[in-house]
This record gives sequence, C-alpha cells and structure tokens, in this order.
Amino acid sequence: MDLTMTSNQLARLVIRIGLGINMLMHGLVRLHKLHEFVAKTAVGFANTILPPILTKGFLYTLPFVEFTVGVLILIGGPLSKWGYFLGGLTVGALLFGTTLKEDWTSAGTQLIYVIAFYLALRGLDESGRRR
Repeated sequence: MDLTMTSNQLARLVIRIGLGINMLMHGLVRLHKLHEFVAKTAVGFANTILPPILTKGFLYTLPFVEFTVGVLILIGGPLSKWGYFLGGLTVGALLFGTTLKEDWTSAGTQLIYVIAFYLALRGLDESGRRR
C-alpha cells in the first residue's frame, strides 16, 4: 500500500473494499443454497402483483449478479465503475420489489446502498479518472 495516499484516495479504497466484499458475499453465500434462497424469498412476493415466474427468475439470477458486482468492484480500475453502476441498478430492482411488499424497513436499508453506490461513483469522477 502506498503510504502517500491522500485522505480521498483512502476513502475511495474503504468504500471499494466495503461495497465489494458486501456484494461479493451476498452472492457467494447464496450460491450453494440457491434453491432454498429462492423458495424462502419468493414466499414474500406471493401477495404482490409480480408473477411467480418473474420473481423466481429474478431471484435465481440475483446471487450471480451480486457476486459479479462484488468482483468488479474489488478488481478496481475501470471495472469498479461498472460494478458500482450495476450494483446501483441491482439495488434499484430490489427496491422495486421491496416497496411492492411494503417492507419499508428493508427499503430504508436499500436506500443506504443506493447512496453508497452514488458516493462511490462520484468519488471516481472526483479522483480525476476518465469517465
């Protein structure tokens, strides 16, 4: 690690490691129990307007997307930008489902993720890196 890193560089590293590990592990821990995760989570959407096939399709895809987002963020460089962006889109999709279920506590937590992805993307632009 470069001991001459600025506070802004260290802040970007902290959010990159934190969001990267969080998303990577969200996906990784669900992969080995994918069918259980889908069955358990899909129950919560039974009383929404979402058709079960759409819900289950999304849930079967979600851990792979979360894992990919985490890997992209942790690799860093230009890939982190796309990891943050894809992570923000993923949480946006989760927010849609969460608000359909009227699960406002989880929606609040997901909004924190949206803010974190926003700040991470903003930090990349402020670092002087190419867009």
